[in-house]
Amino acid sequence: MEWSRKSRGLVVFLFLTGMLWAQQGEVVDGEKYWVFFRDKGSAVLTKSQTFGDGSALGISRRALLRRAKVRQTDNLMDAKDIPVASEYIRSLEDLGLRPEVVSRWLNGVSVEIPPDVLDAVRALSFVKKVQPVVSFVTEPPPVGEGPQKTVAAGASVYEDVDYGYSYLQNRFISVPEVHALGITGEGVLVGMMDTGFDYEGQPVFSGLDVVAEYDFHWDDGVTADEDDDPAGQHNHGTMVLSIIGGFHEGYLVGPAYGASFALAKTEWTSTETRVEEDHWVEGIEWLENLGVDVVSSSLGYNIFDDGFGYTRDQLNGDVCVTTIAADIAASKGVVVVNCAGNERNSSWEKILSPADGDSVIAVGAVSPGGTLTYFSSVGPTADGRIKPDVVAMGMGVYYVSPSRKGEPIYSNSIPGTSFSCPLVAGVCALVLQAHPELGPMEVRDAIRETADRASDPDTLYGWGLVDAYEAVFYHGMIFMNFRSDTVTHDEAILDMDILSKDGVVEDSVFLSYRADGEDSFQEMKMTRWVDGGAHRFRSILPSSVNMDNLRFFVTAFDTLGREHVGPVGAPDVLYSLSDDWDGEPSVPDDFRLSQNYPNPFNSETKIAFYVPRRCRVTLKVYNLLGQEVITLEDRVFNPGWQETTWRGVDRWGKMVSSGIYFGRMDVGSGSEVCKMILVK
Repeated sequence: MEWSRKSRGLVVFLFLTGMLWAQQGEVVDGEKYWVFFRDKGSAVLTKSQTFGDGSALGISRRALLRRAKVRQTDNLMDAKDIPVASEYIRSLEDLGLRPEVVSRWLNGVSVEIPPDVLDAVRALSFVKKVQPVVSFVTEPPPVGEGPQKTVAAGASVYEDVDYGYSYLQNRFISVPEVHALGITGEGVLVGMMDTGFDYEGQPVFSGLDVVAEYDFHWDDGVTADEDDDPAGQHNHGTMVLSIIGGFHEGYLVGPAYGASFALAKTEWTSTETRVEEDHWVEGIEWLENLGVDVVSSSLGYNIFDDGFGYTRDQLNGDVCVTTIAADIAASKGVVVVNCAGNERNSSWEKILSPADGDSVIAVGAVSPGGTLTYFSSVGPTADGRIKPDVVAMGMGVYYVSPSRKGEPIYSNSIPGTSFSCPLVAGVCALVLQAHPELGPMEVRDAIRETADRASDPDTLYGWGLVDAYEAVFYHGMIFMNFRSDTVTHDEAILDMDILSKDGVVEDSVFLSYRADGEDSFQEMKMTRWVDGGAHRFRSILPSSVNMDNLRFFVTAFDTLGREHVGPVGAPDVLYSLSDDWDGEPSVPDDFRLSQNYPNPFNSETKIAFYVPRRCRVTLKVYNLLGQEVITLEDRVFNPGWQETTWRGVDRWGKMVSSGIYFGRMDVGSGSEVCKMILVK
């Protein structure tokens, strides 16, 4: 893996655009706004930034490897990664303003603007829009619950792990069956955003691997309570962290206890100020740059105490800044999981942002009996999409109660979607360990399509209760635990475990590998290695093969006669012994039309295509009747990967109805087609 396993409590250098302080003028109190800019000013990507290692932009190599899973292009960085134009910020400072948070992704800043300066800001030529900053609502835990089902310590039926009190919450979503396969989230980096995290010296966190942490309120590397924090500031985040990543056998085990974690303190508990949403945006940008695979956020946004905030109509996936940032993170390869909210029994009732995002997995809560809790926020979104996506236990969930006195206390007295969210995020980490090549939408498919209401999703349960075991096998057999060694001077071995729900036909397993510098694949049969266990298969390769640079995929048939290929997307995506999947995007030698992203989509979707030589390309959208809807491109393109956007409109700019559409790329006498699903 790209990051090293460091000691807990590690403080890392934070590369951000920066918290900018005004150099000129006095700051006068005013309302908080997001100021969005029209462009990035004079900033441009240099060639080294476009094709280099990303360090100049503060982007880790691990983040680029993850982005490569969803970016079918050599350029894994784009305009959103360019810093906000410094000249624009200086112009605001000249007006006496002090930008507090700067977002590259949103191309804007949050800043207090006095009423008498607001018009001057709006009149600046480079300002695209000025939008009030809305406020975080701290969701009080529901009270007055009925009897709760509890489980005694040691009730697990699995001998290898004693889940203790946490058995039911894990068993409810089939996590023990996945752990029994040896899948615990290892190799996956999970980003947590919450109120803070007190993990030092706690038995449940004794094996926790924290690779980075940052406090976005105090701008330091300590996420546990500090002298100036309100008492118990870190409690909520600590509880959530224990649910997903804790391991204290006989007491509490999280679904992703084998994962590594990056911790972002973004919420301030003592007051409902308007800064938390800013910090959420800042936090997810930081986590994405670190290279996290999954983000778990048990936070939500709607209305401030004085009535200021979003309206229900604005929860459409396109307005809230946290939602926009969440969808951008997903477009860069991050699986974003967010609680739906605890609003069902309130006048608001609906989900909160950023759970309304097209690409966000919104998690509702059910009781230990499987019924929707009275507090779990429901859908649909303002534009009619089904939310939540899935549900897990949010009542009777065990967590650690933060305490520095004596033995740790484990409790299940507080319910909420805050606690169902990390359970589902943990399952996403299990899916990614099983299939590290998957992108966010493929993980979402695995989670949703194997849930218990997938055949008839609704706006209460979404696709239903998550099933971790079915989810890890949704994309086929699992090929994992690769290991190579030299046997003799002229032979080398490659071993791997192959897991299947329905068994593997032994003589059907083949390795297709490409040695360094070669274009074609060599194929060889793999055989079961008796000494390696029931799932271990081995191939013997010539010692001349450079194993460090080996790229390969595997095919096998199960006992039902179905063929499985790993990794998903092979041979365009390949395994390697260094990363378990080939993070370097392959360059096609012919014209290619990629699947649109996201799909299904609501407001807009991206369509990428590859042009090997300069030529004219026509890209059109057709409906099910074969009628042309719109021409997206009809011009000459230079070689390379290209991208265009369809916003769900016809040639006259009118929104088309929900349904299935086809994107067709024509180049000379050849054509390629992709199926697109528009859901309103």
